Amino acid sequence: MNGFADRLAALDISLFDKIPGQTTDNDRRSLLSLQLAVRTLRPGYSYLEIGSYLGGSIQPHLLDPECSRIVSVDKRPLVQPDARGYDWVYQNNSTARMLELLKEVSPDISKIETFDGDTSEIKPEQVGEKVDVCFIDGEHTDHAAFRDFRFCLDVLRDNGAIVFHDSQITYNGISEATDFLTENGFAFKAYPLPLTAFAIEIGDFPLHREPAIAAQLVNGHLSYLECLKYNDNYRRFATRFPFGAIRRTLIRMRRSNVSN
Repeated sequence: MNGFADRLAALDISLFDKIPGQTTDNDRRSLLSLQLAVRTLRPGYSYLEIGSYLGGSIQPHLLDPECSRIVSVDKRPLVQPDARGYDWVYQNNSTARMLELLKEVSPDISKIETFDGDTSEIKPEQVGEKVDVCFIDGEHTDHAAFRDFRFCLDVLRDNGAIVFHDSQITYNGISEATDFLTENGFAFKAYPLPLTAFAIEIGDFPLHREPAIAAQLVNGHLSYLECLKYNDNYRRFATRFPFGAIRRTLIRMRRSNVSN
């Protein structure tokens, strides 16, 4: 199985090997499953990504003959806020470096368009023709996740998909996004994929019918438990002395631990 289509159908995660990325093997299989579903539903699809860094998650779309256009949006910060309570540092973060690395994946990078800036600085109309699928992996704060979602909603076709990475960090922003869709009458389906991806199908774009996606969905325990385990660090911190002692004292005083 040397052809791209065969490798994609096999969910061959070596498609990500040329450029180092920050996705797990399970994440990569989920992203390849989504790509397989998108290209089946929409041959010649277009892909937009927020937060490309070195281009690791662009690789399989660049190699895909069914992907006609790739849009990369990245402010290229040296330091970026993070909901985990510390700043995230990106060294040598430039569009030029990303494109040079992507040329090692495929010499022809003509289908890639780049925008240096975040989604508060770029107008949706600058993107031009609407896209079929968006991948959000930019600033890992709830505010930015929702802001990026609103931008994606403006540049997305009526029937398309928005996918978040690292949902265990920006889950409040994702919850705000699904609330927005509900309150504004959008038809959508939303679900987590192993390990930390979260997909939202908007309109009539049934990616979940793709067997590869269905196979990921029946293993939903992987994403559910991974997110809980990830945030268990905060539970351990909250129960550690002196914070745990203060909390237990307040509970006893308020009798909130008593069932009648």
